[in-house]
Amino acid sequence: MNHTLLDKNIYRKFTRLYIIALTIVAFLSILGQVLVQIMIHNQSNDSWIINYAGRQRFQSQAIAKITLILADRGNQVDTAFYRAELQKWIRSWSKYHYALKSGKLTDLQVSVKNSQEIQRMFLDIEPDFEAVRRSARNIQHELLYPGPASKARIDSDITFLLTHERLFLQKMEMIVAQYGEEAKAKVDHLRSIELTLLIITLVVLLLEALFVFRPAVYKLRQTILALIDAEYHTREMNEELKSLNQSLEETREELVAATQLKYTREIEEQRMRTAYVIQGQEEERKRLARDLHDDLGQMLTALKLGIENLDGGAEWTPKGRKRLDDIKQLIAQTISEVRMVSFNLMPSVLNDFGIVSALRLLTSQVDASSSQTQVLFQSNIVEERFSKEIEISLYRIAQEALNNAMKYAEADSIKVELLLKRKMLYLNIVDDGKGFNYSEFQQKTPKDRAYHGLIHMKERARLINGDLTISSTIDEGTQIHVIVPLPTTKK
Repeated sequence: MNHTLLDKNIYRKFTRLYIIALTIVAFLSILGQVLVQIMIHNQSNDSWIINYAGRQRFQSQAIAKITLILADRGNQVDTAFYRAELQKWIRSWSKYHYALKSGKLTDLQVSVKNSQEIQRMFLDIEPDFEAVRRSARNIQHELLYPGPASKARIDSDITFLLTHERLFLQKMEMIVAQYGEEAKAKVDHLRSIELTLLIITLVVLLLEALFVFRPAVYKLRQTILALIDAEYHTREMNEELKSLNQSLEETREELVAATQLKYTREIEEQRMRTAYVIQGQEEERKRLARDLHDDLGQMLTALKLGIENLDGGAEWTPKGRKRLDDIKQLIAQTISEVRMVSFNLMPSVLNDFGIVSALRLLTSQVDASSSQTQVLFQSNIVEERFSKEIEISLYRIAQEALNNAMKYAEADSIKVELLLKRKMLYLNIVDDGKGFNYSEFQQKTPKDRAYHGLIHMKERARLINGDLTISSTIDEGTQIHVIVPLPTTKK
């Protein structure tokens, strides 16, 4: 009787300790998840704030550009249209400025508390903001109601606007950087909290193992030994051996399953890391394309307009005329090259109209750039759109394949096909070039550019659950086939 009561007390003690330990672990897990969700919400708000701050730079440049267009009397433009545009940009620019300054983005229902440093920086940028806005409005007023001294006042306001617009851009760049540093500090703080919670959780689990499971196992062992002494020794020994064999088999199966699970997780983690790298590359391509188009493209266009204005403003010697024409041609070629580079980095047609339009434009450009190779494109897709990841990956695969074919294949024709059949996308790039030995090519040094291109194509296909196969025979061309299963629900 006393033995039975002792067993019940031990059972209750172990149960109580086990519930307490699990409660602590569950509380720490829930607390960590709550903190993560709070930080994700804050990071989302910070992202919108940084996006708004970044757009302020673009909008100030747009105001300066439209102001210069309106002030240029030799430029034949729709004055009413550009005045309306200037008014719209000034209104939007002012709205964004005061929203950032207060930390309340009312149109997105996002609210953040600006730090003292951010508030100080907005106080510092306020004079430049007011100077640009006042100058732009003065110019607009002078154009609407011109007077005898309007030109002089407009020129003065333009100089004043451009000076403070440059200072505004520099200070806004510092504000964007400060927003980024503060967002990073928040993430670092959350990371330290999560690390602390993880350590506490591990300590609780260790204590649970030492003071709950270990004594329970010990007591269980004592009970089994007592039962063995009370039963027939032979039968109990046979049952014990059978139980041990079964336990070993289960342990082996669990070990195999755990090993497979670990391998699967490692593969998935590697896939996620690669996806993040490729996503970062695409974002960097987009940023570079935007910078080339918005900044360098505008400067080249302004330079071209300046050269053309010089053309009609002075008498030129034949030698000077030739040099001026050469400069015009060089600037035109440079603008064309910048547009081409910007397109290759991130073609806007891909986001606007989809993979079919993007591939059709890509193949037509490649075809136009070569007089020896004919590039054809076919597709049975009319209006379907697919996920952003699938369209970008297929476009990059086709872009890399065409680039390799044009550089190395010496083909007379290249055919690109994009087909949709039974929830499957098929991308085929086939050329009739000189081909290569693919098995030997795989043994080349990783420094080889084409080798990297093929590896990147395979990686992009794998990230969208696709399968890429390459077959090539010397003097018989190369075939690249990509098969991508589509999700059951369209985005």
